[in-house]
Amino acid sequence: MKKEKINVKFGYRLRLLREDNGFQQYDFAVYCGISEAYYGRLERGEYSPTLKILEKISRTLGITISELVKDIDK
Repeated sequence: MKKEKINVKFGYRLRLLREDNGFQQYDFAVYCGISEAYYGRLERGEYSPTLKILEKISRTLGITISELVKDIDK
């Protein structure tokens, strides 16, 4: 799978999870401890997250990293 395509799929899943948990984008980025600009780029599929960022996001959502990236490669 192309890197860009998987980034877009991850960004879409990330947005759905964030919205399902009632977070606005800015607030979620703050709770994760990352900048709003960086987080926005993740949701748009412009960036690939590092493991550290995945850990911060999954911890904020209360899920595992495995659950966070579940099925994005399909």
